[in-house]
Amino acid sequence: MTQGIGDDGRGWNPLTNELAPALPHVKWVLPHAPQRPVTVYNKEWLRAWFDIPSFSFTETEDAPGMWDSVCKLDALVKAEVDAGIPQERIVLSGFSQGGAIVLLSGLGGRAVREGGEGWKLAGVVVMSGWLPLRDRFKSLISPHALTMPVFWGHGTDDPLVRYSFGRKSAEILKDQVGLALRWGDKGEAERAAFGSAGVSFFGYDGMLHAACSKERADLKEFLKRVIPDNQSG
Repeated sequence: MTQGIGDDGRGWNPLTNELAPALPHVKWVLPHAPQRPVTVYNKEWLRAWFDIPSFSFTETEDAPGMWDSVCKLDALVKAEVDAGIPQERIVLSGFSQGGAIVLLSGLGGRAVREGGEGWKLAGVVVMSGWLPLRDRFKSLISPHALTMPVFWGHGTDDPLVRYSFGRKSAEILKDQVGLALRWGDKGEAERAAFGSAGVSFFGYDGMLHAACSKERADLKEFLKRVIPDNQSG
């Protein structure tokens, strides 16, 4: 679980503690982003996966910072695989800019940039995030991206990463990249497909830049579906 600007991995301990009893087979890895000056916060030194000029998301993106963080996440995944965890049992998840960086890492990643295939993960979770490097994201995806489940949750009243921007990001993944897109909160068929290949986008009425109880419950359900407890029963 990768955090947003100014937070660190420990900030998500309450969430993992809440979900752990229902997911006893899951190992939680909560990395800390490096510290760097963040332009949108008057260049204050904060933990951040990459720099953000403003929350209008119209300025040039910090691609070097993004790729530096992609390499860090790639190393974390490799460490788990080397320790015996199948890559198909690993989920990358993130909040805010952490959500942006797991999209780049999970659907593409360092290996793709260097001419490889990338990881074949169990899934990707984006909470209140956005699609980075939108103008060239299609050229950065892994061959596995089209078969990867993505859970995307976003608050309708998010004042930082606007709900409309989150929806537009998901639509770009559908229209330009070719991922299936379901509005997961719209009907029984969409809910039944939750955890299958493509993006399941859930909007949470009234939620700000946060993770409400309903989203946390949906996250738990997603993880149960994409990394089931093979020892149960």
